[in-house]
Amino acid sequence: MLSRKTTYGVIGTLIFICGLVSCSVEKNTSLTRNYHNLTSHYNVYFNGYESYKRGIENANTTVRNDFNQILDLFLYEDENVNSAVSGDMKRAIDKATKVITFHSITAKPKVKEGNQSAKDKEFYNKNEYNKWVDDSYMLMGKAYMYQGEFFLASETFRHVLVTFPDEEIRFLAMIWLSRAYIMIGEEREAERILMALSDEDALPKEYLLEYYSTRSQFYLKGQDYFPAADQLELAMEQKGISKEDKIRFTFILAQLYEESDQNSLALEKYKRVTRYNPPYEMAFNARVSMAEVYESGEADSDDLKKLLRKMLKDSKNTEYLDQIYFALGNIAMEEGQREEAIEYYQLSVSSSLLNQYQKGFSSLTLAEIYYETPDYILSAAYYDSAVSFLDRDYPGYVGLASLSASLGNLVNNIATYELEDSVQILAALPEEQRLAIIDGIIEQVRIEEEDARLAEQQSMQDMAFNQSMLYGSNQNTGGAESQQGGQWYFYNLNAKSFGQPEFRMKWGERRLEDNWRRKNKRTLSIAPEDQESEADSLNGGNGVSVLNNKSREFYLVDIPLSDSAMKLSDERLEDALFNMGVIYMAKLLDYDESIKTFKELISRYPESEDAASVNYYLYELSNNVQKPSEAQYYASQLTLLYPESHYAMLLNNPNYLQELQEEEMKVVRYYEELYKLYQELNYNGVIAGAESAFVQYADDPLIPKFQYIRAMALGALGGKEEMKVALDTLIAQYPSSEEGIQAQEMVDYMYVEFPEILEADQAAEAEKIYTAVDSTQEHYFLLALHVSQNVNQVSFDLLNHNLDNFNQYDLSIDQMVMLDSYNILIVKLFNNAEGASRYLQDIVENRETVLKQMVQSTYRLMIISEDNFGTLTERKELIPYYLFYQKHYLIQE
Repeated sequence: MLSRKTTYGVIGTLIFICGLVSCSVEKNTSLTRNYHNLTSHYNVYFNGYESYKRGIENANTTVRNDFNQILDLFLYEDENVNSAVSGDMKRAIDKATKVITFHSITAKPKVKEGNQSAKDKEFYNKNEYNKWVDDSYMLMGKAYMYQGEFFLASETFRHVLVTFPDEEIRFLAMIWLSRAYIMIGEEREAERILMALSDEDALPKEYLLEYYSTRSQFYLKGQDYFPAADQLELAMEQKGISKEDKIRFTFILAQLYEESDQNSLALEKYKRVTRYNPPYEMAFNARVSMAEVYESGEADSDDLKKLLRKMLKDSKNTEYLDQIYFALGNIAMEEGQREEAIEYYQLSVSSSLLNQYQKGFSSLTLAEIYYETPDYILSAAYYDSAVSFLDRDYPGYVGLASLSASLGNLVNNIATYELEDSVQILAALPEEQRLAIIDGIIEQVRIEEEDARLAEQQSMQDMAFNQSMLYGSNQNTGGAESQQGGQWYFYNLNAKSFGQPEFRMKWGERRLEDNWRRKNKRTLSIAPEDQESEADSLNGGNGVSVLNNKSREFYLVDIPLSDSAMKLSDERLEDALFNMGVIYMAKLLDYDESIKTFKELISRYPESEDAASVNYYLYELSNNVQKPSEAQYYASQLTLLYPESHYAMLLNNPNYLQELQEEEMKVVRYYEELYKLYQELNYNGVIAGAESAFVQYADDPLIPKFQYIRAMALGALGGKEEMKVALDTLIAQYPSSEEGIQAQEMVDYMYVEFPEILEADQAAEAEKIYTAVDSTQEHYFLLALHVSQNVNQVSFDLLNHNLDNFNQYDLSIDQMVMLDSYNILIVKLFNNAEGASRYLQDIVENRETVLKQMVQSTYRLMIISEDNFGTLTERKELIPYYLFYQKHYLIQE
């Protein structure tokens, strides 16, 4: 092994000799090879590789680990790493490129005289004679990987395979090429290479670490966790693994075992991570994860709980409290302490500050616990939080969102049911008893609000005391801070620190809004004339009364004391019961609750519009819960009370669905016959058949098809105008149907191909939206310019024209942009239509001054009444009004 001093001496000697004999890469001699090998290694490659190593060190400190999922096996998988190490890797690439560009020797050496040995022949047939060129290509490819340039990396590794097919380095190139393929989604190619390497006996041992870890990454990307763990275990048995990789790979192994439900192995690996002295964040997550994989009976939980509780007290863990509480909840749940687990999970949700995933996951855990209880109201609240905080790519997110929506709908209906049921009970009571109950509710509200106020007051007093001590000590020190007392209140921290708590002590938390003094408000559109409250004076006598929650009126307003109010309450309650029953049955599969709800609905509202469907549902549900006698009862009720209903027919006629399908097929076959007539150009037959279908199958979903084919037939016989009328009818009746959309597309096409149809429609529309001409009304003059014209120049010319000719009238000019490719200049104001018309005539006579050489087709002149100008301003479509103007003003002129 040469010392550095000796090495530099050798390089210096070689440089001197090469300077004498010219060591060009075009010459392949022992001297040139030694020269370029040494300068490549110590002068270029060494610096590039050092830069590469610095990049790896930087990557280890930059990587952002998402511990909520299995960590990336290799650091270059993190985009943050790609950008952080880009500079170091670029330098490595530049150095590798320099070796390849200036020191690559591809020229063949001179052939020795005489017979050539096999070794001589092998040497002569080499593609490259500088032994650092292949290493430089590999360095370049690896650097590209860490930059996130996986396509460039794959091309580089492929070049190594082509250029050095017989060198050992080909194995390393194959391993890294498979890594590049994995990153760009070419899993099949990666698998092909890895399978080829598995059959290769000559694979050098120094490559086994990279080989096994790459195989692990391949399985990991495919979420095949068992073989991923096996391969990673093999990788960790190899020599040369760095401390950073050892920690990372061990943590990933624990995660893989956890995902594979091998909790004892996962626990052992997480423990091992903590013994490797890892970075704090990884050590923390390893300890928390130990609790997540804890299984009762497998290990002693006391030490684990003691460790977690100690972590709760560590100030470094403030932002991780949610994870610690969640871990404690998992241990409690595993040990059967359900209530304790719920308490910990709730603490996890409430203490979560920055980690939205943990907040969502803890909420989801609580939601599932309450769902299984079942407590649908609490479950709905936590499912709603889970859906809000979890990312949309969370596994099963769509299903969670759907269940959350169903539970939310259920809770809304339960709230309606409970409210209407309660107020109906109150309505049935004698007035004295009803008022006594309301007074009791008011008293309870007073007690609760007073308790809350006292607790808040104490909290604010404590805060004020602490702040006074803090700021008092600051003032004693003098300096700039002592001058705050003379500042305006809102700039004075001391004054604010006392004022805010004092305000909260008196008023509590208040939003900046009208009637902020009242914490609970309810408005009525009409206030009794003889009852003027504080709220009336606050509102300035505007006729809107604000009720507070400590008045009888606040509660009486919801009680249905009249027949009409009771009827509305019954309708709301009946709908709520039906919706609850359907949700229990179809969404939550809680058949017992569904039966209970539907029975109450039938009992309270036997004449319900939904009675037939409810009896049928009860029949089906009774069968589902193995109660055949009850099922038979509801079947008989359905047949007796609703014999003509769809449900009774479905129940009593085993062929009903088949007959229904056959009836539906009649319509399909009828349409197919009409379509054949259309293909045969029998348009009269199509029109007659379609009109007959409108009568026979009036409510059938295929009616839009009949309307469309009729419109096509009318167009073939009577022309585009008749077809347009039929298409308009279809669009008006079925705008969202497939045929309605096709009809609209056809009309749009006709507008382009036949402008007269568009103009006729616009004229008809104008007659509907613009008011009849009132010549005595104030009018405006409009100069409409196509968007291709310079509106600012015309506005300037028009202003000068007005100054020269109409200065005494004090006319003003405004601009407005239309939606149909026009800008308009508005000249106002004229007392009547006659004045505006005279001005228009003046512009026509002086068009060369105002409009210069403008082509007449690029502008339009018109006048408009003040009322109609308001409509034009709203719609911003010029042409319909211009058609209206031509019809109603030009004729008069």
